[in-house]
Amino acid sequence: MSAITGPGLILTLLLLTAAAPDCFSQVQWTQNKTIYGPDGRLDFYQVSDPVEKAALGSAVSMFRLNAGLLPDGGYYRLTGRTLGDTYSGLCPGEPFYDQPVGAVCSGTLIAPDLVLTAGHCMAENPGLPDKCAATRFAFGFSLAAPGAPLRLIPAEEVYSCKEKVLYSYSGGRDYAVIRLDRPVSGHEPAALQFSLPAPGAPIFSIGGPYGLPLKVLEGATVRRTYDDGQFILTDIDSSGGNSGGGIFSAESGRLMAVHVHSNDPDLIRIPLPAGHGLPPEDHRVRDGHCLTAARYGTAQGNGKRAVLLKAVPGLAALLSGEKTVELDPELSDFDPIPQAEQVFNAQRLFH
Repeated sequence: MSAITGPGLILTLLLLTAAAPDCFSQVQWTQNKTIYGPDGRLDFYQVSDPVEKAALGSAVSMFRLNAGLLPDGGYYRLTGRTLGDTYSGLCPGEPFYDQPVGAVCSGTLIAPDLVLTAGHCMAENPGLPDKCAATRFAFGFSLAAPGAPLRLIPAEEVYSCKEKVLYSYSGGRDYAVIRLDRPVSGHEPAALQFSLPAPGAPIFSIGGPYGLPLKVLEGATVRRTYDDGQFILTDIDSSGGNSGGGIFSAESGRLMAVHVHSNDPDLIRIPLPAGHGLPPEDHRVRDGHCLTAARYGTAQGNGKRAVLLKAVPGLAALLSGEKTVELDPELSDFDPIPQAEQVFNAQRLFH
C-alpha cells in the first residue's frame, strides 16, 4: 500500500475525524514530526526492557542557561512551562500535556567527558553567538514515577560545555561532539557500534520530545541506509527536542547513530474533537479547530534521518586516544536559527 501524503493525507484525516472524532484524542501534536504505527514514547518509569534500561543513564538533556535553567543554590530550576501551556494549539488529551518543558535538544554520553549530539543543536546564530557558553547538559531530567515533581535538578547532575571537539552543520552533515567541563559522575557512557546496521534492524532512541523529560522511543526500525552508509532512515516517533538523541540497537543496546531530522512535515489542523471539555472562551473552541499530527502506518511516510557513528570523521580516533581532532575550518553553518529552537517559538502561530 502506498503512503498518503500532502493534501490527500489532510483530507483523509479530516474525513476520519468527522466520522470518529474520538480517534484523535490521544494523537501527539508535532511540528514536522510523525508517529509511525503505535505510539512508542515511554517515560523512564515505564521502561521494562533490560536493553533499554541499560542505556538510560547515558542520555542527557540540553538546556540554554537562563532560558531553560536557572542556578538555585545547590540545584538548577526549570524555568519553562508545561507542554499544554507552551503549545496552546494542542488538541485536548495529548500525552504529556502537564509535564514541564524546557530542554532544546538531546544527547548521549560517549566518554567520561564527551557528549554526542546534533550539529544544529550547537550552531551559532546572531541571537546566541556562543552556544558552548550558553548550553548546559543535564542528566536525570526524567520521570522515575507517575506524576513525580520535576522542577529542580541537582547541580552535580548539570555540566557545562568546555569546547566543541568535532562539529559539522553543513552539506547534510549534522553532528557535534562536546567536551564537558568535567568528567561525568554516576553515569556510564554508552557502548558504541561503528558497523553498518542492516535494513529492518530493531532500534530505539532516547530524547526529550518538545523539550519534555527524557523518553524512550521504542518499537522502531532501520528502514534503509544511504549516501554510502553515512545515514539511516528510521521510523522513530521523534519530535522537536529529540534532535541529537542517540539511536541504539534494540538487540545489543549499542549506540549507532544520532537523530537529526524528520522528512515528514505533517502538521495539520483538524476539527476540535467532540467531548473536548474546553471552556467556551478557549481560542480552540472559538476557532473550532486544534492541531495534531498524522499517524502513518509503520512502513509509511518518508521517515527520520540519523547520522551513523561511522560517518563522523575522527570519532573513532578521538575515542581511542590516537590523536586530537581539530574542527574543520571549511565547515559552515547554514541555518541561522536551529530547528530545535524554532519549535519553541511555534506557539506564536497558533493563537
